[in-house]
Amino acid sequence: MLPPLSEKELSRLEDLLITYGNDYSVLNISELDGFFTALASSPATVTPERWLPEVAGGKVPKFKKPAHEEAYTALMLRYASQVAQSLAEDLEGFKPLFEQSETEEGTTIILEEWCFGYMRGTQVAGWRELPPAQDEQLKAISLHGLEDNFELLDAMTSDELQACVPQVTQAACNLYRYQKLQRH
Repeated sequence: MLPPLSEKELSRLEDLLITYGNDYSVLNISELDGFFTALASSPATVTPERWLPEVAGGKVPKFKKPAHEEAYTALMLRYASQVAQSLAEDLEGFKPLFEQSETEEGTTIILEEWCFGYMRGTQVAGWRELPPAQDEQLKAISLHGLEDNFELLDAMTSDELQACVPQVTQAACNLYRYQKLQRH
């Protein structure tokens, strides 16, 4: 069992995501957390050979230094393992790594990046159509994770958006639980 990433390692991984990212890649830890949550929640295992290029927007980046490639790959593998392990061992205590913003009213949770990562993960894993109850769960996540819904989100108040936080968290847990039963 690998140790969880430290704050310093998470920061290093995010720096590497930004340095080697492009318009189509995962650019922050919150999006990566959502991506790995969806992969861990998939009915079939998705290998790193399949998902590593997807994190980078379709192909593995050309690294400036071998040390960057080693760090990128090692940290990525450890973080994927960490997310999967936390879901498997403590689903009730699962806390998605949502971005936060400080406002005059206090801390605001930002769902979009995490949800975009989750939806990307469902695509990479090739999720099939879900039964109605689970499809509703996925809609709680896709509301914040698909560009098609930007107008709906723009029409929502801050309070309405914050009310979605526990719904998204619960949806991720419910989908993990459901998909775990579907695994072959």
